[in-house]
Amino acid sequence: MNKTTLISIALLSLVSVLQAQVKEASKKYTILMNMVHHNPGEPRFNTKYTNSEYIKSLGYNGQIPKFEIQCAVTYDDFEYNLIPNSTPEKLWIERKAADIRIQLDKAQQAGMPMYPFTDVLVVPKSVMEKYGDDMKIDGKLSIQKPRTQEILKAQIEEIFKRFPELGGLTIRFGETYLHDTPFHVGNRPVYSPEDHIKIINILREEVCVKRNKKLFYRTWDWGKIKKKFHLVPEVYLKITDAVEPHHNLYFSTKHVNGDFLRGLPFNKTLGIGKHQQIVEVSINQAGMYGRNAHPYYIGQGVIEGWPEMEQKKGLRDLYDNLQVKGVWTWTWGDGWFGPYFGNEFWMDLNAYIIREFAENPLKSEETIFNDYATSVLKMSPENNRKLRELCMLSVDAVFKGQATALQHMPPWWIRDHFFSAQDMSIYVKKGFSKEVLAEKKENLKTWYKMEEIANGIKLPNKEDENFIRVSTTYGRIKYELIELIFRTQIMFAEMEINNVPFDKKEAKLILETYTKKWDEWRTLKKENTNCPTLYVDYEAIHCQGNKPFVVSIERLERLIEE
Repeated sequence: MNKTTLISIALLSLVSVLQAQVKEASKKYTILMNMVHHNPGEPRFNTKYTNSEYIKSLGYNGQIPKFEIQCAVTYDDFEYNLIPNSTPEKLWIERKAADIRIQLDKAQQAGMPMYPFTDVLVVPKSVMEKYGDDMKIDGKLSIQKPRTQEILKAQIEEIFKRFPELGGLTIRFGETYLHDTPFHVGNRPVYSPEDHIKIINILREEVCVKRNKKLFYRTWDWGKIKKKFHLVPEVYLKITDAVEPHHNLYFSTKHVNGDFLRGLPFNKTLGIGKHQQIVEVSINQAGMYGRNAHPYYIGQGVIEGWPEMEQKKGLRDLYDNLQVKGVWTWTWGDGWFGPYFGNEFWMDLNAYIIREFAENPLKSEETIFNDYATSVLKMSPENNRKLRELCMLSVDAVFKGQATALQHMPPWWIRDHFFSAQDMSIYVKKGFSKEVLAEKKENLKTWYKMEEIANGIKLPNKEDENFIRVSTTYGRIKYELIELIFRTQIMFAEMEINNVPFDKKEAKLILETYTKKWDEWRTLKKENTNCPTLYVDYEAIHCQGNKPFVVSIERLERLIEE
């Protein structure tokens, strides 16, 4: 190879690198992160989305692991032997640090920056036993206490000393989970705007200024609605205006003005203020809508706005906002339990749509969908059309199957994989219980149509083809069971409010159909190894305090026997 050829190759290589850099620099959204949020207290998800190399190949440039990095520090530099040596507590911490080290090494090899999910006021029990009284006001941990500030700074210092390759931290607020941290205690570190201002300024100094690391501060908050950081523009501005902007500081906010639920407006705090922001999108949508165990397409709703919105608004409406710098997706988690499954087809589809929109926000949602069907799934135009129809039908088939377009319904009655006995007396009191039941019955026709479409879809990947069919049938049976739940709960409400006599014939039909549908569901699971795990009706955890639906089934059985 002569000198001229070598020079030409070198120049072409340089041009390619420069083009890639220009393309990266010209992106509207420069941050694209992903998180797998393992269910608290449950075995960790085994998913390709925890693989740094894999998500790097998808275009992500940040990973938010949930490995409790705040629990991997000993505070020895702060006070030697504060956590005594040769104790189970100290050994557990060192083992946690070793586990994190392995994961960070893999991420570094893949060139993937890590910004771990961090509960900053979760500390070892030994620390709390010695200094807890100095860290509290009225029995609650308080960032206003000097001792709390000292402990926080010591924690941050040791995190970056042990793990200097970290890209920064993602600060979690709201719930504090201790299910996987047997030697640690703690709680939420903020209770007021003043608390937020204090801790943000401390973290800004320790993370962004001193160490030149990125800080993603979540605005998710608890308390009265009128005071919530992530919902009320006046509260958001009061807090963030008291913090000086920094190129490493970002505020992270869900795209919904509340939790990841339907029936709520787009978040009102996005695109305001003087700070950089990133938008959180759960691919699981709070674990409320099947968690990708069956068809439920979120792409159009998240990007363009959901059908039921009074003011249709989505991610696309943020395009002209200079504050918004990127998107953070949650591909697993955002809940507590199942359903669980091994084929990530629906998750892959939904994640791709949101991810590709962040990369190319001027593309239409439908174009992104068709690109995925053609370039990734290798589908023919006819099968692409069928998949699109199936997905678009799922948007309302899921929502109207478990809620109603006629009246706001508390959503948490069907959280994760639980069927609970939701109180449906509101429909009876307002006089449209028949309309609600008719809506549920009509919605089942959509599920049967979806099942027919799914059975006709052809894919080069036969495992995915089969999963589309099995998971759609799974969803159809699920919503047939939910229709029976509505019939049962409304029947009880009619009896209690309007003194309607117990309809023994209807009760027997409900019980017979309920048993038949559970038998069909169990058979589907037994005959298809790729079938997701089934829902349960014998317990209801985190379901607004509702009793499990089996209680209503048992009541029907008793009334029939009387």
